[in-house]
Amino acid sequence: MERVWEELKRIEAQAEQIRSEAESKAKDITRLADQEAEKLLANGKAYAEEKAKQLFDNTIQEANHSREERLRLNEKATEKLEEQANRRMDQAVQAVLNVILEENKV
Repeated sequence: MERVWEELKRIEAQAEQIRSEAESKAKDITRLADQEAEKLLANGKAYAEEKAKQLFDNTIQEANHSREERLRLNEKATEKLEEQANRRMDQAVQAVLNVILEENKV
């Protein structure tokens, strides 16, 4: 009977050791999981910040390109209007002179 009792104590001690080791491993796994989660969050935040910066830079670049394109089109329109004004300047001067000369005749 005593042998059975000793065997039960030994089995119980082994069971306690297994439980203790399992608990220790579970704590280690939980700690490692927490560390990995923190790394993932940090990496995710860095990735999100980088993507946001890229998006901001791309938006600025597109806005600058659009502004430059509009400026180029406005400059072309201005040149065209100046050409039209210059072509009509002689007619306008002549018309003004005709009005002045007509007024002087009266």
